[in-house]
Amino acid sequence: MLVLTLSRVFWSTSDTSIDSYLPLFMSEMGASSPAIGLINALGSLGAMLLYPVGGYIADKSGRVKLVAYSTILYVSSFIIYLLAPNWQWVAVASIYQSMVLFYLPAMNAVMADSIPINERGRLYAFNFALPNLVRIISPYIGGLFIARFDLIPAMRIGFTINFSIGILVAGMRLLFLKETLTSIEKISWNPLKLFPAAYKDMLESLRWVESNIPSYTIVSILLAFLSSMILPFWPLYAVQALKIMPYRWGVILLWSGVARAVLSFFVGEIVDRLGSRKCFLIGFITAIPSMYIFTLAKGFWMALPIYTLIVLSSVFIWISSQVYLANSIPRESRGRVMAGLGSGMMIGVTGIGFPSGFLIFLPRIFGSLMGGIIYDVNPALPWLIQTIFLFFGLVYTYFMVHDPQEAYE
Repeated sequence: MLVLTLSRVFWSTSDTSIDSYLPLFMSEMGASSPAIGLINALGSLGAMLLYPVGGYIADKSGRVKLVAYSTILYVSSFIIYLLAPNWQWVAVASIYQSMVLFYLPAMNAVMADSIPINERGRLYAFNFALPNLVRIISPYIGGLFIARFDLIPAMRIGFTINFSIGILVAGMRLLFLKETLTSIEKISWNPLKLFPAAYKDMLESLRWVESNIPSYTIVSILLAFLSSMILPFWPLYAVQALKIMPYRWGVILLWSGVARAVLSFFVGEIVDRLGSRKCFLIGFITAIPSMYIFTLAKGFWMALPIYTLIVLSSVFIWISSQVYLANSIPRESRGRVMAGLGSGMMIGVTGIGFPSGFLIFLPRIFGSLMGGIIYDVNPALPWLIQTIFLFFGLVYTYFMVHDPQEAYE
């Protein structure tokens, strides 16, 4: 857990400064709003095809080497970003980066394996909060770089920094991360045998999900769809619709990052005390009015507190869902089940890791495609749709989702 947390801390020094402005970078390079949505959709489609393989390898052949070597593949995507002459090459980098994240089920399984049952809320919160304390200043620095060097040169500087830090993180994971899988099996690395075996195992994992956590799965699919609809468009809406300068959007991300990092420690404690289900409800109740009011925001000072409330609602749902999954899934199948269902749920905001899984990739694809088209018609409409469907998510969670009766080690 320490290795994973520290590696996230290193990433946090630079990745948020890039992620927060990547849609603006794509737009500046010539991509339209529907094109940005299509890029995110294609990235999700490519990742969907590889996730079953990642989960299969994680549960059969071990998790550590998969995490370390795949991190190197992820880092190589920044070279494409750095050298991209147009938005089409930026699209290639984005799609490739999404596809090589097939190691995330293995990394999430290592984390779940490493945390005792009664400490999961606090320790997941620690793993979430410590990197966020470091990354608080990153969007602000990104905004300063853009103000000083202009958008495209500033982003290329960020890609260079991310590549250097990524090599350090990959080395740390390879040298110091300890294997948590106790039974290692020999598998065939021939793609003609590996892929069928992985997909066969994935079908078995999905049947387990259907039998054991169907209500959670429905909520997870809904939030995956809704999150992908708005996630790429926060900076575009802030700059284009609310007339907030990129520098001031960085200030909003800075302040919301402070609140996210500090309060997440308390959220973890609350999850351990109240359980995941009640904290899901807290997240929904906070998010529903905030999403609507954000569309009425008039400039910087109104957008800042509203966006912060949305971020905090996502923290509640993110930490609660990670604890819920760790408690619900046996150790020996965590890689495959998390490859199918993801590592948690969120309301799409910058700075909170986006959960990915085979079952939720299709909702993400449709959400990204629809988000770009809907945003092009009316920039406020994606947020209004969020408000309506989050209310249905609240009602469904209240009546249908229950905490697991017995938690797994």
